[in-house]
Amino acid sequence: MKNNCDISIVIPAYNEEKRLPKTLKIICDYFEDHKDNAYEIIVVDDGSSDDTEGAAKSLGRKEIKVISYKTNRGKGYAVNLGVLKAEGDFILFADADNSTPFEQIEKFLSRKDEFDVIIASRYLAKSNIKVKQPFLRRLGAKMGNLMIRSMLLPKIKDTQCGFKMFRKSAAREIFSGQTIWRWGFDIEILYIAKKLGYKTKEVPVNWYNDEGTKIQSPLVFLSTLSELFKIKMNSLQGKYKK
Repeated sequence: MKNNCDISIVIPAYNEEKRLPKTLKIICDYFEDHKDNAYEIIVVDDGSSDDTEGAAKSLGRKEIKVISYKTNRGKGYAVNLGVLKAEGDFILFADADNSTPFEQIEKFLSRKDEFDVIIASRYLAKSNIKVKQPFLRRLGAKMGNLMIRSMLLPKIKDTQCGFKMFRKSAAREIFSGQTIWRWGFDIEILYIAKKLGYKTKEVPVNWYNDEGTKIQSPLVFLSTLSELFKIKMNSLQGKYKK
């Protein structure tokens, strides 16, 4: 049977009761203006203590599906669960705060037939950071990025921007090999894509820092770096081979 969903949008959400409805409305409004694409939105409520689930359902749209569980498992777990449940020919995951404005998807859709994986980047020449992060977070991100590029992904300038799209067949294989469930998962899925030979394209986007972000401390980058070494060890042990 032919799949009748062109694009799946996966949104991991942890305590996003306040920001989520606005983002969901933006996405639904976008597709109302682009009716040539059938879509679904999968919100994965990652063990929230607020009413994230209710907020996701409040729009009453049949295109919005909610997956919810009680224990916080990490953003990587939530994205993985949503991606593997998605039915779209192309699967994009996006942050609940809409830091990368959703209309930037047009830059992805124009290249979707050329690449298996398309990722948003804040650090390319034509990228446009409208609202910057605090200095310490920018410093931590730059240091982490240097290590990521030197150890695993030398050709990718921004592994951490939460706006990435995958061809469905590629997503199934890449995310089935995922082992990192928290902030370092982006690095792992891009590294798996590289090891499996999938064509990846980094695209410059507009981006806004949201003061309500869940990453409050630069120390989170230390945790991410420990996951970086885990990915390196997994690779040396041959865990990412076909």
